[in-house]
Amino acid sequence: MKVSINWLKEYVDVSIDMGTLKTQFTEHSQEVDSIHPLVQVRDIIVGHVLTCEPHPDADKLSVCSVDIKLNTVQIVCGADNVAASQKVIVALPGAVLDKGLVIEPTTIRGVESNGMICSLTELGIAQKYHGETGIHVLNDDAVIGSSALETLALDDVVMTLDLTPNRADLLSMHGVAYDVGAIFNKPVSIETPSVTYGELKNPMTIKTQTDACMSYYGAVIDDLVIKESPSWMKTRLIAAGIRPINNVVDITNYVLIETGQPLHAFDFDALNSETIVVRNAVKDETFVTLDDKKRHLEPQDIVITDGQKAVALGGVMGGAATEVTRETKSILLESATFNPITIRKTSSRLDLRSESSLRFERGIDPKKTQFALMRACALLVEHASATVRQNTAFFDYNDLKDKVLRLSLVKINHVLGTNLDVSMVQSVLNRLQFDFEMTQEVFNIKVPTRRQDIQTYQDLIEEIARLIGYSQLPETLPLNRTVGGLSPYQAFKRSIRRALIGLSLNEVINYALVDLDRNNDLTGKPTNNMVFLANPLSEQHQVLTLSPLNGLMDVLSYHRARKMNDVQLFEIGKRYTTHKETETLGIALMGHYQPQAWKAHQPIDFYTLKGIIQALFESLNIQEVTYDKTELDAYHPHQTAWIKVQSHKVGHIAKLHPTTARRYDLEDVYVCELNIEKLFKYKTPKVDYQPVQRYPQMIRDVAIALKEDIASKQVIDAIQDLPFTALKEAFVFDVYQGEHLDEDKKSLAIRLVFEDSTQTLEADMIDQHMRVVADTLVNIFDAELR
Repeated sequence: MKVSINWLKEYVDVSIDMGTLKTQFTEHSQEVDSIHPLVQVRDIIVGHVLTCEPHPDADKLSVCSVDIKLNTVQIVCGADNVAASQKVIVALPGAVLDKGLVIEPTTIRGVESNGMICSLTELGIAQKYHGETGIHVLNDDAVIGSSALETLALDDVVMTLDLTPNRADLLSMHGVAYDVGAIFNKPVSIETPSVTYGELKNPMTIKTQTDACMSYYGAVIDDLVIKESPSWMKTRLIAAGIRPINNVVDITNYVLIETGQPLHAFDFDALNSETIVVRNAVKDETFVTLDDKKRHLEPQDIVITDGQKAVALGGVMGGAATEVTRETKSILLESATFNPITIRKTSSRLDLRSESSLRFERGIDPKKTQFALMRACALLVEHASATVRQNTAFFDYNDLKDKVLRLSLVKINHVLGTNLDVSMVQSVLNRLQFDFEMTQEVFNIKVPTRRQDIQTYQDLIEEIARLIGYSQLPETLPLNRTVGGLSPYQAFKRSIRRALIGLSLNEVINYALVDLDRNNDLTGKPTNNMVFLANPLSEQHQVLTLSPLNGLMDVLSYHRARKMNDVQLFEIGKRYTTHKETETLGIALMGHYQPQAWKAHQPIDFYTLKGIIQALFESLNIQEVTYDKTELDAYHPHQTAWIKVQSHKVGHIAKLHPTTARRYDLEDVYVCELNIEKLFKYKTPKVDYQPVQRYPQMIRDVAIALKEDIASKQVIDAIQDLPFTALKEAFVFDVYQGEHLDEDKKSLAIRLVFEDSTQTLEADMIDQHMRVVADTLVNIFDAELR
C-alpha cells in the first residue's frame, strides 16, 4: 500500500518529521518499507511561452521566449508539441531534475539556452502514468512564476507499507488515518459525503441468487462529461501506483484507495436493462472480460447479469460489452460485497489479480459499501458534471452491527505480564476509536466493522500491546528450567549430515513441490499415490515430491549448464505419498571425486558411491549391510542394487540409465536413496570397547578369474564361511575386465586380513590358509588363480 502524505493530512494531522512517522508506524502498526518524495526534483516553476520560433540551424529544435514572471528567458526546446501561449514547466539553471540532473546554461547549435521546458518523465513520473511523448502543458489557470510542483500537486511524500494479510483495513487511506491517529493520539476527521440528486428516479431492480454476494448497491448517473481528471486527483492516483485514465475511471479508483471499497461502472445504455441479478455461473458458461479475453467460468464463480446474460465477473473484472467509453453519457455505478474465498479462487484460477480483487479477497468494511457509492456520486457531480438519479437500488444482507467482545483488566495484564491500570486501557481504546462500556474493570468493547481482523479477545489484547509499544512490555526469562537437547532420532540425522559433509559431499535443500510429469522418474517403481496441491502456482509445482532425487537432478543440471561438472550432493528430504511422509536421504554424484585437494582426481563410478555409503554406515554403526543386484526403471540394468540391512531393504544404489540422464542434460550420474526411518531402527545403540591390537596383522592378496555373472559377494561369503578363526576381514579391492581375459570373465583382487589377539601369527599357517582359500574358490566357482 502506497500512502500519499498530502492525502493523509486531509483526515489526520501528520505535521511530524517523516523519520518519526516511519519509526513509530513500524513499531506500533505495520512495517514501513520506505518514505520518499513523490518526485526527486527542486526549483521548477510555471512559465508562459510568449514566442516559439524554429531554430535557425536545426529542423527539430525550437527557440522559445518564456515569461517566468520576474523576467523573460530564452530556452531551446526539442519537443514537437511546444507552442506559443502555452503554460509549461520550466527548470532554470540550478534546478535539479530526476536522477540528479542539474540544469546549466548552455549553447545549442549557436543559440543560447537558459533552462529546460520539461516533460513529466523528466520530473520522475514514469511514462506509463501519463502517456505523453512531449513536454507537459499546464492548464491556463496555472500562475506564472509559481512552483510547478505545487501546481501539479507533486509536492508530496509517499509512504510505502509492507502489510500482513490480516490488516485489510490498511489498504485504504481511511484505515491508515485511523492507525496514524491512534499511534499519535490525533483526532480523525472523515466527512460523510453529501449528494445532490436530480429529478429522475433510479429504475433499477437488484436481487441475488447466491449467498456469495452479501450486498449490492447500484446508482444510475446521467449527463456524464468524460474528460481529464484534475491534477490533484491524478497525482494522488500516481502516488498510489495507479495510472490515471479519465475522470469517471479515476474517481472509481480514487474512492477505492480512499475507502478500500471497490466500485465498478457499467455503460447504462449498453447494459440496456433495468434489472441486475447476481448469481453463480453455470457449467460451461463463457464471458468476455474488459481485456477482450474469453473466460471459461465454473459454478463457484460469481457473475453480475442483466437478468439474462453476464455483464461482469463479480469482484474480479467487468465485461467488454458494457465498458465505459468516451461516448458514455450514463452509467450504473456498482458497490458490492462478495465472499472473500470465492473471489480469491476465481481471481487465482483466471490469473486476474487487481487492486479490487485484492481488497475483496482480504475482506472489506460492509459499512463502506454505501458510503463509497455516495462518495463517488458526489465526486462525479463535481468533476464530471453528472446528475445522480434518486433512490439507490440495493440489497444488503450484511450484519452491520459492531462485534462486542468482553475483556477484563486482569486478563489483559495476565497475558501481557503488565500492570496496566484502567485509565491506560481506556486511553488506548479511545485512541483506537473503539466504543466501550466498563463494569468493575471488565470492558465490553464494540469493535467497528472496519476492523475485520479483530475476532477474539486475543486480537484486542494485541491491539493494546502494539499501541502501548512492544518495547514497553516487561522482559522475563522462561520459568521452565528443562534443558533442551536433541532426540535420538534428531541426533541420528545430524550424524548422517556430519558424516556426508566429512566425505566431501555438499548438502542442498530443494522445494518439496515438483513437476507432475517428472515426479515418478526416479522412484524405480512408478506410483499414483501422489499428493497434489489444490491451487498450484505453476505447472512445475503441482505435486509433492516422491523422492529427494528429483530436486538433486535439477541441481546437477544447473551446475552442468554452468560448466561445473564435479559435483557431489546430498539432501535429507521427504517422500510424500497419500499414505504417509517418509524422511529420505538422497545422494547424487557426477564428474570426479576429490575428498582431498592434494590427491589426484578420481572419476566417480558405482564403487565410489558404494564406498561413500559403506563409510556412512560404519560411522552410524550400522552392520550386516548387503547389496543385491536388481533392475529398476530409469536406472542402468547392470549397475543397480538394493541396499539391505539385516536382509531388509532400506534403499537402492544405481547409475542413471543414459536415457534418463539425457532428459536432464546429464551423463554418468550415480545416485542413492535411503529410508532414514528404517536405518534408525538398525543403528547399533553402542560400540563395544576393543583393546588395541598388540600383535601385528598379516595381509594376503589373491587374484582370480571367474565368470562375470558371479557376484563378488558370493566369493566373499565363501571365504568367510571357511573355519579360520584368525580371518578378520575379506574384501574386493579391484575388479578388472579386458585384455588377457575372455569376454565373459572378470578378475577379482581380494584382500584377506588375518589377526590374533593372543599371539603372533606364523607365516606357515597363513600360507596354509591361503591354499585352502584358493582350492575353495577353484572348486566352487571354477576360478583360475592369476
